Amino acid sequence: MGALIAGLALSALLVACSESAAPVQEAPSDAPAPEAEEIVDESPTGLEETDFGNLTWSIRPGGNMPETVQVEFEDGVATDGIVQYEVGDVVHTELNDDALMDAAAQIFIIDGNAVEEQWYLWLSEEGDPKQVTLPVARAAHCGTALHSVEAVDGGGVEIHETRRHIGESGLACSETGTDERVRTVIAVEARNEGEWWPVQVDPRGGFGGLCPVASDYESVTYSGPLHAVPDAEAMEVSGGETTWVFSVEPWPIYGEDFPGWVLVGVHDQEGEMWCAWAEAQ
Repeated sequence: MGALIAGLALSALLVACSESAAPVQEAPSDAPAPEAEEIVDESPTGLEETDFGNLTWSIRPGGNMPETVQVEFEDGVATDGIVQYEVGDVVHTELNDDALMDAAAQIFIIDGNAVEEQWYLWLSEEGDPKQVTLPVARAAHCGTALHSVEAVDGGGVEIHETRRHIGESGLACSETGTDERVRTVIAVEARNEGEWWPVQVDPRGGFGGLCPVASDYESVTYSGPLHAVPDAEAMEVSGGETTWVFSVEPWPIYGEDFPGWVLVGVHDQEGEMWCAWAEAQ
């Protein structure tokens, strides 16, 4: 009997030890788990999501007048009751080396049977679109034929166009001129803070806006400085090489607003032509 009682006591002691060694289970909590903190990226963005069909544009009909027309677009169209405006294609590219995506945007100006196509540069200023008001390309019936406007790897926009030389204004509207050009254009801040200009960087440095047709068949050698914009502090583009310059049609847009400067046509030995600014002699 003594042995039996001793065995029962030992068994009870083992059970008690096992129960005391079991881990304590906490009751489940009804409190919600803490939410992960949302990290907001406040760094500036580019123009990838910009709706150019719902912006106000500064437009230069004809491309050659200093006055601009303010056109407020809604869903890609606008009209003043006579002239109709339509936003076309948008090419995204980096234009001013600030690591933000910029754009070149197309617009159509329809005045009766006359249809004009223009392209303007738009820059991202911390995500807000800023237009360069000088057009970089223009096409019209019986005038310049615009073949393509494309983004360039590394920045800039490539414009492929065929213009009409001096003496080709009498060509039939169904015909294309012979002055074919392929040029790359970027945007450069010059003259004043916040003033942006189109600048050609390839195949030669020069002015990147619309270049008027030559007004003279003759060119003369020129060894002075040439600039991409009418500003002596702006980039000099002749590289010290002797070039040939010729006069171009005197468009009002490039006239009285820039005293002391003249836009000239330039060509090299290979016959490549472009425009640049020279200080008036």
